[in-house]
Amino acid sequence: MADNNTKQQHFPCEQCGADLLYQPGTEALQCNYCGHQNLIHPNQQEIREYSFEQALRAIQQGKLRPLDNTQVIKCPNCAATFELKPNTHAGDCPFCGTPVVTGTEQARLFQPKSLLPFLITEKDARSAFDKWIGGLWFAPSALKNKAKRDEKLLGIYIPYWTYDSHTDSYYRGERGVIYYERQMVTVMVNGQPRQQVQNVPRIRWTPVSGRVRLFFDDVLVGATHTLPRAILDRLEPWDLPNLVPYNESYLSGFQSEIYQVDLDEGFEQARGIMDSRIYNAIISDIGGDQQRVHSLQTQHSATTFKHVLLPVWSAAFRYNSETYRFVINGRNGKTQGERPYSVVKIVFAVLLGLTVLGGLGYVMEKAGVFEQALQQSGDYYQYQQYQAPRRWPDPYRAPRY
Repeated sequence: MADNNTKQQHFPCEQCGADLLYQPGTEALQCNYCGHQNLIHPNQQEIREYSFEQALRAIQQGKLRPLDNTQVIKCPNCAATFELKPNTHAGDCPFCGTPVVTGTEQARLFQPKSLLPFLITEKDARSAFDKWIGGLWFAPSALKNKAKRDEKLLGIYIPYWTYDSHTDSYYRGERGVIYYERQMVTVMVNGQPRQQVQNVPRIRWTPVSGRVRLFFDDVLVGATHTLPRAILDRLEPWDLPNLVPYNESYLSGFQSEIYQVDLDEGFEQARGIMDSRIYNAIISDIGGDQQRVHSLQTQHSATTFKHVLLPVWSAAFRYNSETYRFVINGRNGKTQGERPYSVVKIVFAVLLGLTVLGGLGYVMEKAGVFEQALQQSGDYYQYQQYQAPRRWPDPYRAPRY
């Protein structure tokens, strides 16, 4: 449990003392009572990368405090003591509504050092969601009305890891070059077997080996279990070059999660992303028409990381007793989420498609289109049968690492 020294902040107006909330897209906390603009004083701390290897050694040597997910804090406004939800460190006092931001030192080993502030307002986020719903194929007709109920969107900062790494990948494989051999085959022409010479493809394989060097910059991994990884990945891209140093003022009025995916676990996910790009680079390096990769070893060096917070609007809607979640990128309004399908619409679309195809086929048959096509192509294309030539192998699939 967090001790009484847990750092916590709220943000009173410099002029009237009222609680302030961050307004997306601004560099000030505007007071809703007196209208005073309370400027956010920028944090001059440099955004830097941290050594991944040094962080792992520090964890192993016990130099960092053990984990503690519980946050019990005292409201600085009404003095009430309350507990934040698990894995959050920013929220509102349930007694007086005061927005409070606590430090993460007692909750996780690593604290966020940079973030992207919200740019999309709640109104813009709701408009983006309505546009997304309107563009869904085979969505139930009633969904649009149900989804537009006045449900408050939740603005939340999601924890992420970014990883940089230099990679050297050594591979052995084969390069395949297609060539053609002339081969006598039997075909049917006007119902009669005929001998005909055809070009049959073959592949010439040549052993190859080599090294591919790549540098990966800011490979992004979501550090939360609250939202599925598939949804998080589809929120990209993020404008990471616009990261600003961590400043609790940007969190006022929003929730903020504490990371649930540890540093080393996040790097394993990042390796999977890197491995896919490395394999494609090796295929390109091998060249030829087809490629085989028999062995592949990758070495990582100078690996660094950052712990950042990225903004999303999140909410859920209910349809037929089922809950569907959706999230909106708080920087560009990109929307992703879960959605229901209308079985009736899908069945109707299939039946309509079959009806249209059947009607088109009937019209073409009556117009003699099929008969004309057969006459033009000749019986040769309708009845030709090849002696089955030897098939060439398919390229190998990507190996598992």
